[in-house]
Amino acid sequence: MTRVQRGLLVALAGLGLSLPVGAQTTQVGGGALFQRYTFDNPEAGSVESVSLLALPFSGIARFTPRVSLSVSGMWAEGRLEDPQQGEFNISGLTDTQVMLTLDGRGGATSVSAVVLLPTGLETQTLNESRVAGAVASELLPFAISNWGTGGGAGMSVSTAHVVGGLGVGLSAAYLLRRESSPLDDPQGQTFAYRPGNTLTLAAAIDGTFGGSTKGALRLTVYRHEDNLTDDANLFREGNRVEVLGSLGFPVGARSIGQIYGIVQLREEGTSLSVDGSLASQDLILAGSALRKRVGSWVLQPRLEARLFRRGDGVEQGYDVGAGIDAEIPVGGTLWVPSVRAHLGNLEVREGVETGFSGLEFGLALRFGGGA
Repeated sequence: MTRVQRGLLVALAGLGLSLPVGAQTTQVGGGALFQRYTFDNPEAGSVESVSLLALPFSGIARFTPRVSLSVSGMWAEGRLEDPQQGEFNISGLTDTQVMLTLDGRGGATSVSAVVLLPTGLETQTLNESRVAGAVASELLPFAISNWGTGGGAGMSVSTAHVVGGLGVGLSAAYLLRRESSPLDDPQGQTFAYRPGNTLTLAAAIDGTFGGSTKGALRLTVYRHEDNLTDDANLFREGNRVEVLGSLGFPVGARSIGQIYGIVQLREEGTSLSVDGSLASQDLILAGSALRKRVGSWVLQPRLEARLFRRGDGVEQGYDVGAGIDAEIPVGGTLWVPSVRAHLGNLEVREGVETGFSGLEFGLALRFGGGA
């Protein structure tokens, strides 16, 4: 039995755990998403196109009003077309997340234990890692960022209260990473790699203003430890600070408008490169959406723009996307088809850039739990 087959069995078994006999409520979901980006100047980055087919799955079961178990994961296939060398691909499961959550009395505080099952690809060839690196781009909004990190485990705690008419929430999470051997070297040379453990701290506030406008603001800080290879520092990502703000407001009798923005700043990191540094990164995202009920359907057109900049001026650019989602109840199932189009520009390095265009098609399904 191959690792992929074993991983699939583990993932499906985990999904089965989310549907235990006697659970008070259960909900499962799945779907498919296809994303493809084509570049106007393939010679600029030796890439003609990058595509991703993702098949996510999820399940959640609530045993009691205070205890729930959730499972989520994804199978994905990525393809990269090189104008000189042809097509490369990578496919398989990503790591599968299993989370057990205990809510406090009244639901104000919750504690979660999470395990990342190492169902993802344990090793990658150089060609596979090239595809994976393109899909992990901060600029292109692909559905995944990796095909496996070796797994891990962690804990999180969150609490929410009403203070002076405003909702205030705090959360903290710590994730321990597992060691793996990510590169399949044809010469037989291997090395042990362990992604750095991550501490995440977040604070949020929300409230209603002017009688009908709802606003929310969230601040999140990510602190990364060293990414190790053979117990030595390979690189350390710079700490990240993310600020998210949103406003929701009524538009007519049956529609709700929303505007939102995200600013994510990552400070300069350290590495084993010649100059010993990793460039700082800034990501700015702004979007708007309209949620409109039409009979039993809900339609949601959306417009979103992102700007990504790096301190070294490499692989940065902008992307503008527009599309529409629909929520369609069919019996006890909720169908959510979606389509998006993208236009943007990528600066591969100083003086070398290319425009790009993208298309996305998706369908998500949710069963149970009032779908």
